[in-house]
Amino acid sequence: MDRSSRRAGERLRAMALAAVCAGLLVPATAAAQAQNDLTDWNLTETTSSWGGGTNFHISTGGDGTAQFRWLDTPAKTTVISANACADLALRGSATIGVNDTSYKTLFGGPAGTCFVLRGRTAIGSGSMVNHDGRIKR
Repeated sequence: MDRSSRRAGERLRAMALAAVCAGLLVPATAAAQAQNDLTDWNLTETTSSWGGGTNFHISTGGDGTAQFRWLDTPAKTTVISANACADLALRGSATIGVNDTSYKTLFGGPAGTCFVLRGRTAIGSGSMVNHDGRIKR
């Protein structure tokens, strides 16, 4: 084998090694969770379901949690829950204070887990009308 053949072989090996190393250094992309905006959710002190019982499911592209936040600043303390589709058994809930628009984790579960969002205002606080929220699942 002559020098030029050896150099060409060495260059090919170096290029292959660089390609492998570059592949190892590329960070994994984060999968996005599915989101739905809930427009004009009217809450009273009595628990009610969003959309009359709209079913949501944990997405395959997310982190396995269901999270809720108000898009409009809430004027009342609210309790938001995720309940099983079949029997409305509680999966998890969060109490959201006045002026709190940060995400609250309701529960975690495997992809495809079905749930219904339910909510109410704090006892004694009256109703809260036309507030928009977002579910990230």
